[in-house]
Amino acid sequence: MKLLLLLIFITLSLEAKNREITLILPWKHQFQFAGYYVAKELGFYEKAGLNVDIQEFDLGSDVAKDVSTNRYEFGVGHSFLILDKLNKHPNIVFLNAIHQSSPMVFLSKKREDLKSLADIAGKKVMVSKEQIAGASINAMLFSEHVELDSYEVIEPSFNPVDLINGNTDIMTSYTSNEPYTLKQKGVEYTIFDPKDYGYDFYSDILFTTEEMIKETPKDVDSFREASLEGWKYAYEHIDEAIEIILKKYNTQSKTKQALEFEAETLKELAFKDDVNFGDINPIRLNEIATTYRLLDLVHSNSKVDFNSFIHKQSGDFKFDKQSLEIATRDYKYYFENIYFRLFILTFFIVIFVGLYFKSRMERLLKERTAQLELQNRIFDENISSSKTDLYGRITYVSEAFCKLTGYSKEELISKKNTLLKSEHTPKEVYKDLWLTISSGHIWRGEFKNIKKDGSEYWVKAIISPIFNKEKSVIAYESILQDITLKKVLESFNTKLESEVQKQTKELKQLAITDKLTGLYNRVKIDDELISNYNYFKEFNENFSIIILDIDLFKEVNDTHGHQIGDSVLIEMSKLLTQDVRSTDIVGRWGGEEFMIICPKTDLEHAYSLAQNIRKSIEVYNFPRVGNLTISAGISDMLSNSTLDSLVSKADTLLYDAKHSGRNTVKE
Repeated sequence: MKLLLLLIFITLSLEAKNREITLILPWKHQFQFAGYYVAKELGFYEKAGLNVDIQEFDLGSDVAKDVSTNRYEFGVGHSFLILDKLNKHPNIVFLNAIHQSSPMVFLSKKREDLKSLADIAGKKVMVSKEQIAGASINAMLFSEHVELDSYEVIEPSFNPVDLINGNTDIMTSYTSNEPYTLKQKGVEYTIFDPKDYGYDFYSDILFTTEEMIKETPKDVDSFREASLEGWKYAYEHIDEAIEIILKKYNTQSKTKQALEFEAETLKELAFKDDVNFGDINPIRLNEIATTYRLLDLVHSNSKVDFNSFIHKQSGDFKFDKQSLEIATRDYKYYFENIYFRLFILTFFIVIFVGLYFKSRMERLLKERTAQLELQNRIFDENISSSKTDLYGRITYVSEAFCKLTGYSKEELISKKNTLLKSEHTPKEVYKDLWLTISSGHIWRGEFKNIKKDGSEYWVKAIISPIFNKEKSVIAYESILQDITLKKVLESFNTKLESEVQKQTKELKQLAITDKLTGLYNRVKIDDELISNYNYFKEFNENFSIIILDIDLFKEVNDTHGHQIGDSVLIEMSKLLTQDVRSTDIVGRWGGEEFMIICPKTDLEHAYSLAQNIRKSIEVYNFPRVGNLTISAGISDMLSNSTLDSLVSKADTLLYDAKHSGRNTVKE
């Protein structure tokens, strides 16, 4: 009997025990995850029969993989999860998107040389591989033609101090975090937000796995509902949520003011008009996935049912922007404001019902109609505009468009817009164009078109999608500006600049080159002597010089003439450049004298080099002259106190070699 009672007690205890659940976050504790803290600390999870452990992100973690492999039951991720599901972890399922828009942006100090995304070229950018592969950041850069190899990527520290100290020029950040630090330190900053370029994606997506939904559907629904209630409470009671974070979840030691800034920023991103809090729209998932595909990040081209990405909401949770405003509104102000609005409304109703106002409105309407007709006529005659359907067929063109292209309206209407396409416009331009407008955003750019007569022309274009009442794209409209003359002038200026640079380079080369031999001249040799001497003084690195002279060269000129003498100097120059090392510097010192500067070379090795040169010349048969010899003097820097003494000693040794029988090297 006692054993039976014990078994019953153990069974009841096990049944009463809450289910152990772990939620893994994509970053450290902060207001970004306040709803989960509130649900845990105020008992929402416990009431749902769950014992939830909330774990901070570790830099070695892979949140999507850890949840997919059932290491943790739930996780929070960014829009990268769409790519993870498509490419790596097909079993993950989305529950809710806590923030309808992502706070991830590019952040820089306010600088004259960083006013646009194009200015990023050549700069240091602190961004992780995951972030640069992410759709919003990647698509924003792609839309502005910023290539990955045009800037230096630095592993992120997630510390805005690196931006302040100049360790990086740009860094990825959350609008809810790092800008507050810069603001507190009085540092002006610039934000490059993907939303401003038409790329607005979900953030902080709560997700689990198909296995969890299949095996414990009640736990999944209970956890989601309790989490949403936690978020509802957190946004309706921001001060209370912040106090919970400060007491139990402030691992980053954030101030109350920083958390308030974060909360207000994220609140603006969590709510959209006519969208229930946390809802995920499969159409929007498709748009994000389309962006990934156009960026060549999706491995499979198979058709995807995006409804299967989302676990359908059970229950009647309702929380939207209007509900939040009502819950947090100052009702005293609200009623005062209502009376004021009623007064204004009544005032205008009285005016509107007056017959005088009615007759005046009719007259104004006629005048306005006439003005609009005039404006439309001016637009048609002066603005190059066209419309196409979703398949690129032209449905409307203005008179100005016809003048620009050389076609009549009858020749253009119902034709594909590829009729005007030039093969000289890069494919990347059209790829970027369709990526932008098919996603429901405005594209701005430049490209070449071709006229009816076959001639090409440049246009600056603004192409916009046209929406129906259901906010679906039904057509496209373009405004074109002829910029052919501008492009011609730009091309001319580029060619002119290239030619100037080429001639400048040639002049610089002539300034340091001996005209006869093609070797360095005395000016260049003097510069190299000074450079090697300065290196010697700083690093104590020895160097040597060889001064050599053609023996009996005066007899060559007297016997064969100066023209043959010049040819001998040219041949001698060729022999010298063949025999020296790649690091040695050869130049014409004057007349028939040459100097060789040997960097990082002591006297012994310089002597060996000089002997090899002497022997090579001794056996060489010069045209019309025959065999010639040289004499040389060698000196190194360690044996001399100054540059002048170095050159003087080598010159003296050359003189000694000349007077001791020639065809000799002296050191």
